[in-house]
Amino acid sequence: MPRLKLLIKLPVILIVAIALWYMWVILSAKLEWGGSSPDQQTLGAVQDIRQRAMTQFCTGVVVTPQGTWLVGRVETEAKDLQPAANVVDLDAVLYGKPAQTEDKDAEESGTFSSFLSPRQKETTFISRLNAEGRFELVAHITDPACLVASPDGSRVFLLSGLDRPETDTPPDDGKPQVLFAGTQSAVFRTDDQGKHWSWLPKGFFSEADHIAWNIKPYFHGQNEIWAWSSPSQESMGYGDIPDGISTGVFYSADGGATNTEIFASQPLLVTQEYAQGKRPDVAEWYKDASDTGDLQTHVTQLDAQHAVIWVSQRFWGRNPGEGDRNLSVSLTTRAQLKREAGQWRVESVQHDDGLFIDALVDNGNGRVIGLIDQGEQGQNRIGELDTAKLSWSVVGELPSVFGPLGSDSQLREGHFWMGQNSLLINTSSNHHPPRWLYWWSKATISADGVFYSTDWGRSWTRLAIDGYLGILGFQEAQDRVFWAKGNWYNSRDLGVYSYGLR
Repeated sequence: MPRLKLLIKLPVILIVAIALWYMWVILSAKLEWGGSSPDQQTLGAVQDIRQRAMTQFCTGVVVTPQGTWLVGRVETEAKDLQPAANVVDLDAVLYGKPAQTEDKDAEESGTFSSFLSPRQKETTFISRLNAEGRFELVAHITDPACLVASPDGSRVFLLSGLDRPETDTPPDDGKPQVLFAGTQSAVFRTDDQGKHWSWLPKGFFSEADHIAWNIKPYFHGQNEIWAWSSPSQESMGYGDIPDGISTGVFYSADGGATNTEIFASQPLLVTQEYAQGKRPDVAEWYKDASDTGDLQTHVTQLDAQHAVIWVSQRFWGRNPGEGDRNLSVSLTTRAQLKREAGQWRVESVQHDDGLFIDALVDNGNGRVIGLIDQGEQGQNRIGELDTAKLSWSVVGELPSVFGPLGSDSQLREGHFWMGQNSLLINTSSNHHPPRWLYWWSKATISADGVFYSTDWGRSWTRLAIDGYLGILGFQEAQDRVFWAKGNWYNSRDLGVYSYGLR
């Protein structure tokens, strides 16, 4: 009889144990419990919590051989932080006077700044770590701005969205006078670690994007820089521009002082008609104004004479009879470049069907890792490039905070880095509870997480870092990730910390 009772209880105990385990996995994912803390160190501390205010882009820590920078952005005025007299007002550098603090109507706001809410003015604070371990405020600007440093740290650029004045001399009334629509927003540079800043009238890769903070430069060595926009679909031959089709890629050999545009003899883009030809069985296709689908461009410089432009496109369609299941057709156009007599030229163009490269990173030592999609559902996986054959092989899956439970993971906000011995990624994952547990409707549970890998994506370890805006930056040379305890609005902790991922 006791044995019979035990046999009856065992299934109940097992069901309860599975339910508790399931709830633990879900709760730990949603509440961000757990995570490892390898080689935790304190980088420094801010004097005001708003110095480390993180947003979706252009904020965080940038480490160079000559200094450590911190960029924060928040809806407040610079005077609220009581800046010292030597703190540089970049609005005054550009316009000759500090920014006006009163609200402006949308019609009075600048061309570039009007993309943001004119009544929710943000201030970007640029700080630098001093010898005492404190982040000192060195400059501020009333607009989003991205800090970009040369590999040796001697040149630091600030790519802003502020409208530039018409000339180098501020106008008499102190108001910015916008040039024609093709003019790039204001770019600043410092060569003395933030003591003095100058405005660059020629901008920074100004042909690549009119809004400077949209540019995400790719450095190779100390002075070589690449930047890009979308490729062109037709010839650009006029005036002194060569008769060719723009790849949308620009190259500088002198640290960004000058740059040249790369042209090809054939377009690197296809239209939706290409996808329709590949999948004539798809009944409906989602259309966009550009007719080029999802679009991503990447550049990899392999050595001093060879580089590759990757242009990935993905088109979406569906068959109404298959419910809400979407299908994708992907294509990556690969343009191989060769440098001759100091000039890059397109040597060959090839198409890789069924490949979409969502993100691409390299560590400067010959290893290239990407987030690649080779299926029909838009699901990224970890891929490694054979730099000799220029072919991709899948080495692992994107990590998920839901662990062994079934889930779909995607890269969050482009947060994917590569160090000398590690990968760092921020993912957003969706889990669908089983219908027997949530029978009355289809449900989705979402959660974010930060993970690192020391075997190039084959396995992952979760870090004790907030999944939403938790990463402040990554130092590739030392494999260190920077983070803070919460954001400015939910934490009073002034510290900035790091983990070592080696």
